[in-house]
Amino acid sequence: MTTLRTSRRTFLKAGGAGALSLMLAARRAPAAPEKRPPNLLFMHTDQQHWEAVSAFGCGHVRTPAMDRLAAAGTSFSLSYSANPVCCPARTCWYTGRASSENGVIMNDAWPIAPDMPDMGQWMSARGYDSVYAGKWHVTGRAFTQSFRVLTPGSGVGEVTDMAVSRAAEGFLRSRKAGGKPFFLNLGFLQPHDCCYWVFEHRAGTPLTRLGAIPADLPPLPPNHGYDPNEPELLKRRHEEKKARGAWSAEHWRWYLWNYYRMVEMADAEIGRVLDALEDAGLAENTLVILTADHGDGLARHGLTSKMFLYDEAARVPFIAAWPGRLQAGRRDERHLVSGLDVAPTLCDLAGIDGLPKARGMSLRPLLEGRDTAPWREFLVSETFRTGRMVRTPEYKYVAYADDPVTQLFDMRADPGEMRNLAPEAAKADVVRDLAGRLAAWEGSLDIFPLGEPAPTGRPGKRRGGRAPA
Repeated sequence: MTTLRTSRRTFLKAGGAGALSLMLAARRAPAAPEKRPPNLLFMHTDQQHWEAVSAFGCGHVRTPAMDRLAAAGTSFSLSYSANPVCCPARTCWYTGRASSENGVIMNDAWPIAPDMPDMGQWMSARGYDSVYAGKWHVTGRAFTQSFRVLTPGSGVGEVTDMAVSRAAEGFLRSRKAGGKPFFLNLGFLQPHDCCYWVFEHRAGTPLTRLGAIPADLPPLPPNHGYDPNEPELLKRRHEEKKARGAWSAEHWRWYLWNYYRMVEMADAEIGRVLDALEDAGLAENTLVILTADHGDGLARHGLTSKMFLYDEAARVPFIAAWPGRLQAGRRDERHLVSGLDVAPTLCDLAGIDGLPKARGMSLRPLLEGRDTAPWREFLVSETFRTGRMVRTPEYKYVAYADDPVTQLFDMRADPGEMRNLAPEAAKADVVRDLAGRLAAWEGSLDIFPLGEPAPTGRPGKRRGGRAPA
């Protein structure tokens, strides 16, 4: 057996060399920590009115999870869908391109341009684990072509949104540190179940089968009425509504009450995801964005649902949070934000190159408090093949091809959009200016040639376990 012995002189010599090494190391600059790309969590609700969040002043709904996210980040008051209907709005998010360019201009009728990349494919090719759960609904492309899928889809929010949040919870709680950054997408369906409520509560049917109607029904909104001289598309909506039978004031108010309960269902599932993100220790390195594909008529202008350009359908909530990196507790009421901004913002904050020819802008300077950064003077939203909205901080201009009726609203003086200023001679210059901006914007697009639309089935028919959009 060999015994290891160290003399006092050898020990002191070794100790002195070690001390010298430590002193030399101390003089060197500390090594920079390895820069790790952030995780990305993109959550979206379906058919959520822009004001249906208690943190935004709505007293008829309780949304502690959305309120918590708003307190942790920045929310945008002037946020608009790029196309206020399910498939087009979602395709705009994931391609960064306008509906006229990506090909999805209506629900289930025309497919996405086959060679146009989406965010799932783009992020996966750049080192991200792209994961999806819930509603996708991008016509012509299965989400399995672009993401690792946790759930098969969704059909009724009250039933399937819980599966989405629980799948996300399992994913986050089992996530190992040091692996690939993730791009987790969660498509919640609520409050979209309000569509089924409308189908099931025709005029003259019992308003409830569960007991007395609550005493705290929300009041009718101030802009419940409407201008009979609307564009033809809206006139048809009102004629169809009359053909089904007029709702009483109580019927409308009962609809509003139920809608807010559906928003609360979505909020509960969002809260479950935020809890899992924090419990897993992932919150500090995760950018979270929450928005909606479009809003809901919510009795404004006597309408429900979407597919029109009044604010109730076109305007949506938008919140972005990243603890310690982005401004917290801020409400931006000045800058115009589009659904086209989702892809540029995610790419910019992830530190990767953006999608080709993306039409939106990165919200990064606004989220970091650089309010003096150049920003857009107007945005455009589309609907169907021919409807267009131009929104500036002051005005909204709406025009449909081959329709002589145009609309102009002073959004500061008339936020309910009840007085159409377009026919007034005093506003002719404003109409001309906004029509010119619209023409220039349309001229800048690479229009995708459309073939014949695919059959879509009956309105309201549930196809393949998926909700009517």
